[in-house]
Amino acid sequence: MKRTTNAAAARKSAAVKAKSAKSRTALQPENVAGTEDDGRLDGKGSWHLARSDAERRLSDFEFALERLAQSYYRWKASCLAAVCEVPLTGDDVAVLNVVRMGDEPKRLTEVGQLLNRVDVPNLQYATRKLVRAGLIETEGRSSRKETRYRATARGLEVTEDYAALRAATLPPMFEGLPGWIDGCAATTAQLDQLSGLYAQGARVAITRRHQP
Repeated sequence: MKRTTNAAAARKSAAVKAKSAKSRTALQPENVAGTEDDGRLDGKGSWHLARSDAERRLSDFEFALERLAQSYYRWKASCLAAVCEVPLTGDDVAVLNVVRMGDEPKRLTEVGQLLNRVDVPNLQYATRKLVRAGLIETEGRSSRKETRYRATARGLEVTEDYAALRAATLPPMFEGLPGWIDGCAATTAQLDQLSGLYAQGARVAITRRHQP
């Protein structure tokens, strides 16, 4: 009787273990992940911006683009800080250099177009900051739309010092990159194309938002 009871208990234990093993197998990554359609790649867990191999490659590119943009604007702020005591951000420096471009006064709309920016309030804030710092000044006050900005004597001096430090710093570094000089024009053209694609994507997204 005791042997019968032990045998029954062993069979019951084996059944429980088999059921548990089956449940664990059903939850293994290879059964719920590892494909391009289920939101996971290489069994590393899901991410909403990398649901397929194409999306993952695009996400890798966009992260590199983010890092490039942040490094670029941090460089501009650091370069300006080395030649001027006025604390400015990379965005402010971009506005200052565009106002100085060609030594021609520019309207705020022109500055926005050259920088591909539509955030007018932020541009207005940047120009006011630069005016208070004595780096740019306004001319033509008939209306806000007609107001144009130009570099002051101090602004000319600062931007010249900025350009000199930039020339002494970046070109030697970039010229050390294999193929940089020959491929620079092609890279610039491709970046312009990508900029257009993202602008088109923004228009499509806005249209989609207003569709019923």
